[in-house]
Amino acid sequence: MSRTDGEQRSSPRAGASRGTGWEGGGGGALPPELAPALRARLAALFDEGRELWERFDIAVRRNEWHPFVPAHYEKVLAALLPLRRPGLRFLEWGSANGVITIMADMLGFEAYGIELDAALVDAARDLARKHGSAARFAAGSFLPAGYAWRPASGDARTGTIGHGPSGYPQLGHPLEDFDIVFGYPWGGEEPLMRDIMRCHGRPDATLLLWGVADEPPDARQPTGEPWGTAR
Repeated sequence: MSRTDGEQRSSPRAGASRGTGWEGGGGGALPPELAPALRARLAALFDEGRELWERFDIAVRRNEWHPFVPAHYEKVLAALLPLRRPGLRFLEWGSANGVITIMADMLGFEAYGIELDAALVDAARDLARKHGSAARFAAGSFLPAGYAWRPASGDARTGTIGHGPSGYPQLGHPLEDFDIVFGYPWGGEEPLMRDIMRCHGRPDATLLLWGVADEPPDARQPTGEPWGTAR
């Protein structure tokens, strides 16, 4: 759903989550090259993710603005598949109900998610347990401790990206430990995410952003925005 800048800036819940998966989480066939067992696990995860999103939309978003909007699961999967390498560590910024992070774990990444909304973190952990995933989640902000957004324009507002205790200590890894970082920015937040990586990410890490500023979510495409090149 498109959102005006004013709504992003003024919502009292702004920054509570950056979600993954709109269009109800998407839909469509999974890549045929995946092993049958993995395809079945991913299909079950995506189906439940879409059900969780529908319930969340009815129970929360129809009563109060909330920044969690999921991405298209199958398209994010297609973007992650070429990045698979043994031993890579994956982080999702604003992991919401955990579907994308759990997907990354199923693909073989060492997968972590940070989410400011503690209720969504609980939901993500429950979903991971149900699907036999080792994905780990932290309740907190994905802004590293001490980070300050200082754009050339002088407008240091962070949109829907909220502030709170940094989630990295709970994960046991600073941002520089991650090989691939995934984010779903609202319009205008991409420069901030890239700046976080410039300041605190590892130079050879990849920042994978879903979405294009100011386009409706159903037109968004996953675009790899590498700060470096994934190993």
